[in-house]
Amino acid sequence: MVLIVKEESPMTKKLAVFDLDGTLSRTELFSVPAAQEMERLLGYPVQEASHIIASFGTNYKDTMDAIFPGWDQKAYDFYFTHGGEIQAKYLDRAMPYDGIPEAMDRLHAIGYETAVCSNSNIRYIKMCVSAIGLKDKMDYLQELEAGMDHKGQSLGKLLREVSPEKAVMVGDTLLDRQAAVDNQIPFIGCVYGFRPYEMEQVEHTAAHASELPRLIEGLLGE
Repeated sequence: MVLIVKEESPMTKKLAVFDLDGTLSRTELFSVPAAQEMERLLGYPVQEASHIIASFGTNYKDTMDAIFPGWDQKAYDFYFTHGGEIQAKYLDRAMPYDGIPEAMDRLHAIGYETAVCSNSNIRYIKMCVSAIGLKDKMDYLQELEAGMDHKGQSLGKLLREVSPEKAVMVGDTLLDRQAAVDNQIPFIGCVYGFRPYEMEQVEHTAAHASELPRLIEGLLGE
């Protein structure tokens, strides 16, 4: 699903696509306590924050394995039935990375459209984007749709729907980088995110979100 948030488009479409967790959102601020609460409620060991954070940006099976080791149908049903409402209890802690709102404003000012491409479902994406104050700063939201196995597929769907003349993928994991490679667009790695060790061999990296507009314009600008 591609949700078009804004209707106005620049004459020349240049699209900056962002991963969500660890790129735009400091997800650990609300997702870690929510996961730990679910573990307590279901009687699973309460995992360390670092263990839970390591699962961010992966598919739901890896997330389940991290939060509920040896999970069964009961844990699966609980997570997908009540996970959202438990996360919502902690959303007042949600924050974007420093410099992200300003970076989105700068990109729009110089003629870019912005998109989120996440492995999460659209409910979570909308909830998180709103909680971190980016609801009016993102033009498109792309979930990992039913039948899709990886972000390369969802990014491809987004690019086909939007049809930009130029595009770049921004993220903090090698999964994000592979999605860019799969779709033959450049990639910028976020060293400030959850997996800086995965960004060591990436050519273009941002140590702070404030660097993103300059890096994006350097890759896609005329």
